[in-house]
Amino acid sequence: MKKLSKTLALLLALTMVLCLAACGGSKDALSGTWSADLGDDGVITWTFDGKGKCTMENSYMKQKGTYTIDEDQLTVTLESWSDPSTYTFSVDGSSLTMNENSGYGISGTFAKK
Repeated sequence: MKKLSKTLALLLALTMVLCLAACGGSKDALSGTWSADLGDDGVITWTFDGKGKCTMENSYMKQKGTYTIDEDQLTVTLESWSDPSTYTFSVDGSSLTMNENSGYGISGTFAKK
């Protein structure tokens, strides 16, 4: 009986660990809504869903798209863009810095909303 109790306790503990592991880790660093006033481009708002879909919005338009992350490289494809844009990015607390690698595109530091 004592051996059965230990085995049952071990199985229960293992199940709890697996459940906790399944709950965490799926959210990426960009998940959320980020906004900045970028001067001539106006207020730009990015929303990343943590699962590879995003939107970019300003006073002129709202576009849906997709994104991927590879270390500090963010690749975004929006519906009206002919080619994806790749950014070097970093997140520091509630600040997201995105620098478009070709030097053309939307670059700046965005605050988490």
